[in-house]
Amino acid sequence: MIQRILVATDFSRVASHAITVAARLAKQLDAELVLLHAWYVPSSAYHGTFVLPDHLFAGVEEDARRNLAESVESARSAGARAAGKLVRGVAWTSIVDALSKESFDLCVVGTQGRSGLSRFLLGSVAENVIRHSPVSVLAIRPDADLERISHVLCPTDFSSSADHAVDLASQLVQPGGKITLLHVIGLPLGTRGEVTQPVVDLLDQDASAALVDRAGRVGNAHHAVETRSRVGPAGAEILAAIEEDVSVDLVVMGSHGRTGLARALLGSVAEKVVRYAGCPVLVARARAPS
Repeated sequence: MIQRILVATDFSRVASHAITVAARLAKQLDAELVLLHAWYVPSSAYHGTFVLPDHLFAGVEEDARRNLAESVESARSAGARAAGKLVRGVAWTSIVDALSKESFDLCVVGTQGRSGLSRFLLGSVAENVIRHSPVSVLAIRPDADLERISHVLCPTDFSSSADHAVDLASQLVQPGGKITLLHVIGLPLGTRGEVTQPVVDLLDQDASAALVDRAGRVGNAHHAVETRSRVGPAGAEILAAIEEDVSVDLVVMGSHGRTGLARALLGSVAEKVVRYAGCPVLVARARAPS
């Protein structure tokens, strides 16, 4: 269950939109909402032996405290049970640290726009939070709206991570809405033309049986569940499914390894979908037992 949500803010337009979305979710789920702002003076602010006076630091902190209080009040006016948390430090490490040490179930971060070069950029803070967060992360672009979650797309590879994503989708979809379970049948690179249709059909039959099993676990009287399968590279096929169905409000999908090289590269299927999807994407992670 999502009972406590953290939303990161730097008081920008992107962050303000993320707060609006997070406040709606918190109200819908009756969850506590915490707005976190990390203020930080980088080393580039110092020149030679020059030292910034203490009153300047105090002024920066006071401005941050005032802006945070205004943001919290805005979230409360939207119906959320909201509180503020002000810390000093690098933004993304402060966010991940708070998520690691406190009992949050979801983090909401704003990401950049989707036109031109910005399609390739999530923003360094969002990018690092998505990589390193110990809990689920909802990435919100400034042109995305989650006023009502009527249709959730859940890509699944039938792993425990994907099953957790389906459970989250069941919590988030509105009564009367729909969850679409999508499995992509991946074939080795360069072999699709060599794989016979009977083999593809057999793989599709196995996938269909597994999809029906998952659908039976989450289907109920409050929302419908449908299943689909596609053949091809997972990231590309998930993005194609989003483009083809404009009714999708939200994508909820699992994420795998977060250690070693995987933490240094944005190469996973989940992160590729976050980068290019035209709708919000929730990367689902179950917090490891303490």
